[in-house]
Amino acid sequence: MSFKSRCYLVYGFAPAEARAIEANRSLNNWISNQEFGKIIYHEHFATKPLGGFAVFEVNEQKELDALRSEPLSETSHLYGWTLSYHPLTHSTNTDKFIYQTQYTLSSYRDVKMEYQLDSE
Repeated sequence: MSFKSRCYLVYGFAPAEARAIEANRSLNNWISNQEFGKIIYHEHFATKPLGGFAVFEVNEQKELDALRSEPLSETSHLYGWTLSYHPLTHSTNTDKFIYQTQYTLSSYRDVKMEYQLDSE
């Protein structure tokens, strides 16, 4: 069976003893790993439990495998975090993630958003 490209939402919580600056730095360092596919978006949680989330465009099985297995390594920036991984339905790539954002704003809040992705 061939791999289906799609976006994945990854969210997680830092260990309870982590400080906000440490949790933020850990997430930022972790998402910089090129093996996980293309990072599209991320954000940090402002209150406890500390942590954050990221959306990745994953185009190969090896990217998904790395995304799921790397945090299990003691050398991972997110070692000790509690993580969840979820493939997204409509956002199968970066363009469709941005389209879904525009669609949601327009359909549910009547906010028009014009944005074109320059992939070059």
